[in-house]
Amino acid sequence: MGRGPLGFSRKTWPFIKVLVGNWIFSLSYYIAAKQFVPWKPETWTVGDRLELMIQCSILAISPAVLAIAIVAAQRLNPDMWVGQRPKPNSALDVNTRFVLNTVEQFILFVIGLAGIALYAPVAEARSIPVLTSLFFSGRLLFWVGYHYNPYLRAFGFGLTFYPTVAVYAWLMLLMIFGIRIPI
Repeated sequence: MGRGPLGFSRKTWPFIKVLVGNWIFSLSYYIAAKQFVPWKPETWTVGDRLELMIQCSILAISPAVLAIAIVAAQRLNPDMWVGQRPKPNSALDVNTRFVLNTVEQFILFVIGLAGIALYAPVAEARSIPVLTSLFFSGRLLFWVGYHYNPYLRAFGFGLTFYPTVAVYAWLMLLMIFGIRIPI
C-alpha cells in the first residue's frame, strides 16, 4: 500500500481529516457556548470551585457508569464468551474497551478540571461546564462509534481528548511560565 503525504497511509488520512474537523468543532463549540451561556457563580470560594468540579465530574463519568452496568449484564450471557474471554468485537468486548478508555480519559479530564477550578477566575468559571459538555458528548459519540462507525468513534475521541490537551497546555503556561491566557 502506498504512502500519502507526510508518510501516512491513504487509509489514515480520512481519520486525520476527522480529527482536524474535531479541533475546529471543539474550538467553535467552546467559544460559542461561552458566549451564549453567560452564567457566573455568585461566589467563587474553594468550596464553590470543588462543588462545581464534582458536579461536572459526575456528569462526565456517567457514560462509563452506564456502560459498566451494561457490561455486568452482558457478562451473564454465555453467547458473549469464548472460553474465559469475551468474544472479539462482541458487544461485551466493545463495551469493556469503552469503559477502560473512558476511565483513562476521565482521569486526565478530572485532573485538568481540578486545575481549572483552582486557577480560573470567577469570570471564567463557565468553562468548566462547557468543557464537561464536550467531554460528555464526546464519550457518547465515541461509544456509539465504537459499535457502528470508526469515523464517529474518532470524532468522539477527539471531543474528549483534545480539549483536555488544551486545558493541560493552559495550566502549564500558567503554572510554569506565569502566562494567564483568558479561557
